[in-house]
Amino acid sequence: MGEGFAPSGFAGIATALFVVAFAFGGTEIVSVAAAETAEPARSVKKAVRTVLWRILVFYIGAIFVIAAVVPVGSAGLKSPFAAVLDAAGMPGAATAITLVAVAALLSALNANLYGASRMAFSLAERGEAPRWLASVSKARVPVAAVVASVAFGVVTVVLELAFPEMVLGVLLNIVGSTCLLVWTSALLAQLALRLRADGDGTELPLRMPGFPWLTSLGLLILAAIFTVGFIGEDSRPQLLSTFGLVAVLAVRCWVNHRSGRVSAAGKAADESKPRVLVD
Repeated sequence: MGEGFAPSGFAGIATALFVVAFAFGGTEIVSVAAAETAEPARSVKKAVRTVLWRILVFYIGAIFVIAAVVPVGSAGLKSPFAAVLDAAGMPGAATAITLVAVAALLSALNANLYGASRMAFSLAERGEAPRWLASVSKARVPVAAVVASVAFGVVTVVLELAFPEMVLGVLLNIVGSTCLLVWTSALLAQLALRLRADGDGTELPLRMPGFPWLTSLGLLILAAIFTVGFIGEDSRPQLLSTFGLVAVLAVRCWVNHRSGRVSAAGKAADESKPRVLVD
C-alpha cells in the first residue's frame, strides 16, 4: 500500500467514487415511501432531515474518526472500523463489527427491496413494465413486484458464488454509476418543474430552500464526479456502458410513447380502478 494522499493516484479516486456513490445510494427512497403516507409533504420534510443528520454522523463523522485514528498505510485499513475499536482498547471489536455489518446489510436489503418493488409496480401501472408486476394482494401489497425483486437478488447471489470476486465489483460499479445518473435526472427534473411552478404561480406544499443555487451546486458536483470518472481508465468503461444502457432504455421508452402503447396502458389502468395507496 502506498503512502500519503491518494497512493494509487487519480485513477484510484475515480474508481472509488462509484463505491462511494453506491454507499450513499438509496437516500431517494424517502420520497417513494413518503408518497404512500397520509401526509406526503410532512413526511418528506421529516425524512430528509433525518437522512441529513444520519449522513453527517454515520458517514462523514465515521470517516473523520477513521482518518484521525488509523494511520495511512496501516494494515488495519482492511477493516477500518475494527481498527478504530482496537485502538480504543475495546475487546471483541471484530465480533461487534460483524454484528453491525450484518444488521446494516439486512437494513439495506429491506430498503432496496422496498424501493425496487415499488418502482417495478409503478412502471407496470404506467405500461412501461410487464403488466403482471402491477398485480397486488388483498392487502394492496405488490406481491409480484416483490417476488421479482427477490428473485433478481437471489440470481445475483448465485452468480457471485459461481464467479467469486467478479460479479460483486461489477454490481458495485453499476449501482454507483446508476445512482449518479438518478441523482442528476432528479436534480434536472426538480429544476425544470420548480421553475415551471414558480412561473405559473403554483403553490407548492414543500419548497426546497436555496433554489436554484443549491440545485445548481448539486449538478456541478455531479458533473465534477462524472469528469473524474471519465478520466480514470478503470471507471471510464463503466460510465460509458451505463450511459449506453440508459440511451437504449430512453429510445425504447420514446418508441413506446410514440406508438401510444404506454399512454394507452396508463389510461386503461386509471379507468379500470381507482388509485389507492400501496402498503
